[in-house]
Parts: sequence; structure tokens; C-alpha cells
Amino acid sequence: MTKANLAADLEAARRGRYAITSRRGTAGAISLDDAYELGGDLERERLSAGWRPAGWKLGFTNRSLWSRLGLDSPIRARIYHETLSAGDLDSAHLVQPRIEPEIVVGFGASVPPMAERDVIADAVEWVAAGLEVVHCHFERWEMTPAEAVADAGVHAALAIGPRMEVDADAVWRLGAATCQLLRDGVLAATGSGADVLGGPLDALHWLLKGLPNGLRAGEIVTTGPLTQAMPLQPAQRWEHRLRSSIALEPVQLRIQ
Repeated sequence: MTKANLAADLEAARRGRYAITSRRGTAGAISLDDAYELGGDLERERLSAGWRPAGWKLGFTNRSLWSRLGLDSPIRARIYHETLSAGDLDSAHLVQPRIEPEIVVGFGASVPPMAERDVIADAVEWVAAGLEVVHCHFERWEMTPAEAVADAGVHAALAIGPRMEVDADAVWRLGAATCQLLRDGVLAATGSGADVLGGPLDALHWLLKGLPNGLRAGEIVTTGPLTQAMPLQPAQRWEHRLRSSIALEPVQLRIQ
């Protein structure tokens, strides 16, 4: 009943827009396998409600933050067309929201499970700068990776900048990309593509190890945070400037 209890508590927290206490270190803690089952249940509920899957998000891919957050693994979770955002985002329904700069890739061809890096790179059609808004239904963002998965991967919204078509060589070089995250025009954080499990291609390689059906042409993957997640507030304007071997335009998001 542990898994069912957590699912019920999270559903109530989502509806009520509040945070609950982590089960970390208690008899009520769930395994990562249980959490992915709960993620599948949530996906089926959303599909029944008319939501349309757009691809996947990776979380906790920045190893330098693992010890501070008490984590030991990345996670994956679904993203949906209903959570893609452009320009403005209403934050009234979000719980403890934060924002992360990311590298987003789009696939022009399907990729089988367990694919090697060269196959993955060949299948990527475009790359863009992204801003993912995350929110958390666990108090003070204190949770296990399993609880983050159960909490819809803490995904709330994803803004994607102008898409640039790329070849495989450009995908391999994304690890050398540099990131500037600006809040209201002022530099708030910096990072690099290498902070994402060594590079976005490495993060995609990790993702394919856990997807029994692989990736389909047309799917989007946001490859993980390039900096620590920054708290956000209404009336802020965030911008992600991503510099790489290809010309990428910034992405902006205004918080309401």
C-alpha cells in the first residue's frame, strides 16, 4: 500500500497546491521501480484526459549537485504538448516553482532502445535553447529521486527557443556549449553542456538505456539542467543564452 498511499497524497497535493513531507529514510519510502510505475499510471490518466505526449525530460543530470541534494541518480519523465510554453507562463498553480536552462533536442528519426551514441547523434534533427519550469510537491524540495519521478518528474512547463537544424558532428560538440541564465537582464547563473552527465549526447545515451520502446521520430528531449534550479516569482523575465558551435538564438520566458 506504500505506493498507493504516496500516489493518493501526491494527487491531493497537486489538486490543493501544497507540499507534503518526504518519505526518505522511512518505512513509507518507495523504490525507483515503483516510482516509474506511478509515472506510468499518471501518464495513462493524462492520456485519458486528452493530454498528448511530446517527449521526455531528464532531471538531476548535473552530478555536481547530487551530494547537496542527497541524490544519486538522474531521472526521466514525460513532457506533453500541454506543458510546452511560449513567451508567458502563469505561475499561480505552481508549488515552489524554479527555473532551469536546458539544451533541447528534437529527433528526426526513431532510435531503438540501448542505441549507441553515434546512432543517437545521427537521429537528432534540431537543437534549441530551453527553459524548463519545475515545481515540487515535497517540502523544501527535499525528496528522493523516486519521489521526484512520482511527482511527474517535477515538470511544469518547457519553453523552447528557435530550432536550429544540426548534423551529427554538432550534436557531439554540445558538451562544449556554454550557458548564461539571466533574470530581468541580470546574469543569475552560468553552466556548460558538460555539466549534463558529461554532455547532452551522454544524457541521451543514459535515457535510451531505460526506454523499452526507444524514441520515435518527432519526439523532443530536454536533456537536463545546465545550472542549479533558480526560484522564480511573478513579473520576472528569464532568458537563456546558449553558445555552441552552431548559432542558437536565446529563449525567453515571462512569469505571470
